Amino acid sequence: MKKALKLWLSADPNQRFSRKIFQSPLIEAVRCNTGSPVTKSKEPILTEFQNDIFPIQTWVDLKCRELRIVKDAIIPSDYLELNHPIEVKTPTTMYYNEGKNSVIIDQTNGENKIHIKPPKNFTGSEKIKFGKGASINIPDDSLKIHDYLTKNDKEYVEAAKKVGIHNYLLSFVENVSDINKLLDLDQKANIVAKIESKKGLKFVNKEYQTIQKNVRLLAARADLYIELDQPHEILNALKLIIQKDPNAIVGSRILESFVDLQKIPSCGDFTDIGYLLEIGYNSFLLGDDICSNEMALNSAIGVFNAIIE
Repeated sequence: MKKALKLWLSADPNQRFSRKIFQSPLIEAVRCNTGSPVTKSKEPILTEFQNDIFPIQTWVDLKCRELRIVKDAIIPSDYLELNHPIEVKTPTTMYYNEGKNSVIIDQTNGENKIHIKPPKNFTGSEKIKFGKGASINIPDDSLKIHDYLTKNDKEYVEAAKKVGIHNYLLSFVENVSDINKLLDLDQKANIVAKIESKKGLKFVNKEYQTIQKNVRLLAARADLYIELDQPHEILNALKLIIQKDPNAIVGSRILESFVDLQKIPSCGDFTDIGYLLEIGYNSFLLGDDICSNEMALNSAIGVFNAIIE
C-alpha cells in the first residue's frame, strides 16, 4: 500500500506560523533551525516553539559538522573563522551562497581559520563580505572536520530534554559514531540523519543497515548537491537513499520558484516532484525561503494537494 504524502516545514526558533497552515492534513512536522541566532535562552524558545505548532511534531535541527562562519569578515584582508577546526590540502575551492559563488582557500592556520586567495583581476577595491552564521562548503576529499556536535548543539539537546522534546535532525551524518554522540546525550533520541556529503553516502551504503531500525534518513539536497563531484550524481544519490530507507525524507531545493509569486512557477519544479515521487519519496521537507513566506507556503501546500488529487 502506498504511503500517504507528508510535508515537513522549516522555521527559525522565533518564527510563528498562522494556525491556518496546520489545518492541512499534509503537515507532519516542523524543523526548528538552530543555526539561526537567538536572544533568549533555549528552554523558553523551544517551549514557545512547541506550543505554537502543537499538536504538530517539533524536530530540533542540530548543525553538527556543518561549516559556518562565526565572525563577520571582509575578504581578502581577514581570515575566515569557522565553527570547527579543520584540516584540508590547499589550494582548494570553497563554495558559499548555497553554491552559487566560490573562492580559493590558499592557507589554513591548522585550526579553525582559513585564508582566501584574492580573486583573479583583483584591484584592491573589491571586497567580499561574509556574515556571521553563513554556511560554506569545502567539497575536498582531504577535508577533515574536528568535533561533531557543537557547543550550541549540546545546549539545544539539554534544553530539548528539559521541555520533553526528543526529536532531532542530525546534519552531515557520515558514520555510526555520529549517531552515538547524540545518544550519549539523550538516550531517548528519535533521529533523522541528514545525508549531505560523499562520506554520508558511503555511510548509507555500508553502515546504515546496522542502525536502520532506529534512524530515518533525509536526503538534504542543498548541501549534498554542492558536495558531489559532478552535478548529475545527485540522481543516483537520491535513489540510493530511498532504496536503503523506503521511509526517507527529501529536503531542500523544492519548489524554489514559488518564492517569487510574481512569476509563473518553473516547469522543472513540477517534474522534480514527479521524479521524487516516482522513485519512492513521500515525505518532503520544504525550505526556509518558502516557509518564511505564508503566501508561498500556502501555494506549495496547494501544489501537493493538487498532485494527490
